[in-house]
Amino acid sequence: MLSWAPLGGGMRRAGTILNHQVLLDDRTAVEHPRQYLFQMAKLLRLNPRTVVAMMTGADVRKACYAGARRGDWAAGTWCTAGCSNALRIGDPATAGMGPGTINLAVVINQPLSPAAMAEALAMAGEARTAAVLAAGILSTRTRRPATGTGTDCIVVASPLRGPAQQYCGKHTLLGELIGKAALRSCSRALRAFQR
Repeated sequence: MLSWAPLGGGMRRAGTILNHQVLLDDRTAVEHPRQYLFQMAKLLRLNPRTVVAMMTGADVRKACYAGARRGDWAAGTWCTAGCSNALRIGDPATAGMGPGTINLAVVINQPLSPAAMAEALAMAGEARTAAVLAAGILSTRTRRPATGTGTDCIVVASPLRGPAQQYCGKHTLLGELIGKAALRSCSRALRAFQR
């Protein structure tokens, strides 16, 4: 897996993706996210060293799934969305932030090289941004079209066994499938948030 998740971020072997909903006033979670998620994994009887964990204030019951498949290639994505701290790339940095995160988990059925994992993360990030722009969400700082939130997280997972795909950008079938699935799940989650 590859991510910038608070627990298990970076490139690592892991067996579980956790997207944990926190209470909006839970100071422990906000001030010490890694330790909080470590303890949450233990409470769930998971080995924290094999978990990649994100957290969100968004309602995880409104998580949206989308998949895309062609032949032997498949990508599945799950998204939760909240946009109360929506920002545009390059907005002034903020110390304080409200709840609101777009978390995206992308699972691919083909092994990827480390470079292809990074490219898959970029494809998912572009899809998330396209969904936010299409939803017409504005930055809470500048009122310009937002490109995400200040706390978004993306995790990409692929199997270890088999020949690794070297590329998965927009010119590849795998990049197309990741893009389609991520765009659909993010768009659905953003609609669920706006209801």
